[in-house]
Amino acid sequence: MKVSIIDSNYPEDHYAERADGIVAQHILKALGITADFRLALDRKRFAKAVRRALREGCDVLHVSTHGNDESIALCSDQRGSGQHEGLNWDEFVELFQGRHNAPTALVMSACCGASTALGDAFAAAGRRPKIILGSSDDRRPADYVAAWALLYRAFRAQGIRRRVAQEALAGICATVHHNFRYLRWDDDRERYLQYPGAGRLFEVMERT
Repeated sequence: MKVSIIDSNYPEDHYAERADGIVAQHILKALGITADFRLALDRKRFAKAVRRALREGCDVLHVSTHGNDESIALCSDQRGSGQHEGLNWDEFVELFQGRHNAPTALVMSACCGASTALGDAFAAAGRRPKIILGSSDDRRPADYVAAWALLYRAFRAQGIRRRVAQEALAGICATVHHNFRYLRWDDDRERYLQYPGAGRLFEVMERT
């Protein structure tokens, strides 16, 4: 399994050592997983990092940055600077529409990274990851670090598969926070299915 990490947290996050992208790389290496790390300082470099990761055929693309229901921020969007170079979901999804296939899994280490709007944007595109993992609300970096350690340990042992992702998410929701989830693409329904379901915790909204 090969993981590509793109970190575009704010400069102050790196200065305060609370950017979690580099921590994820250390966790992956400790698990024996090949992981490269790229710091994307602005929109141009973020797009270049995505294209390179896809060209090199990563199985998992791991994006570490800030986000909300509508977009992600970038390193150049310094808090309070008035600069806004972040990508909305349509712009983000467009980066995956080149010559190369999307990764099997997209791990969004960003607030609202598993946004329904992100799933909708990918559903309308030609190339998309099979699985999108993230949170549905605002989380602290420590929550993401704990969650991804559980997720990658499961992927390393059992592969990037639906059942493995579900079992990992069950553990994450039980031990880290219940607002983590994943979206899985269903070819028959032509949309992403959510797990855990919106009704009750760990309800499965897909055929087994």
